[in-house]
Amino acid sequence: MILIFVISLSVALSAQNFNSEVEKYLNQKLGGYDKIEFSVLNGVKNYNYKIDESRELKIKGATAYLPVKYSDGNKSVNSILTLQIKLFKVVPVAVKEIRRKEEIEANSFELQSVDITSLKYSDAVNVSELNSVRAKSLIKAGQVITPDLVEKIPVVQSGSRIMVECIKGSVVISTEAIARQDGKVNEVIDILTSSNELLKAKVINSQKVLIE
Repeated sequence: MILIFVISLSVALSAQNFNSEVEKYLNQKLGGYDKIEFSVLNGVKNYNYKIDESRELKIKGATAYLPVKYSDGNKSVNSILTLQIKLFKVVPVAVKEIRRKEEIEANSFELQSVDITSLKYSDAVNVSELNSVRAKSLIKAGQVITPDLVEKIPVVQSGSRIMVECIKGSVVISTEAIARQDGKVNEVIDILTSSNELLKAKVINSQKVLIE
């Protein structure tokens, strides 16, 4: 009975040590995460596994394929352990519904440690990049704010009044117009002049466009 207990304790301690090694290994190979959780999906419990550093760790979605070695009698055997992983990162999460084209403000989100393993974009937007951006599409409360969900607020917004310049030789003609499209610097947008002409002009800044 005592022998069985000693063997069981030895196996448990060996498994605990191996799990610690795997955790350290994953943190080295997959840097930049707040926390990494894993569970082994295959493998024989009484094998004394060692991580095989000579082979490559492979990741596919939420599954990691860990190269290991173990002793089977007098032989050293190469094997692969399949791990289910969860990758946690401190990321901006919407605290309320953010409508399309609504500016992302400081009270629109909060930083949370979230499992981002299954996200299409594993890298969420950096907080420093949330200045002067708006929602590209509807962002639901509780949703991680990823790069595909936001865009820079355009310099010129549709419906705003702007000054239009047209240069002909040394003559500069200026008039007012209304932007019919959003536009960033150097983008060409549709404008409606005071004489109801629909023209195209290049955005110079927030107040001026140029007809070339």
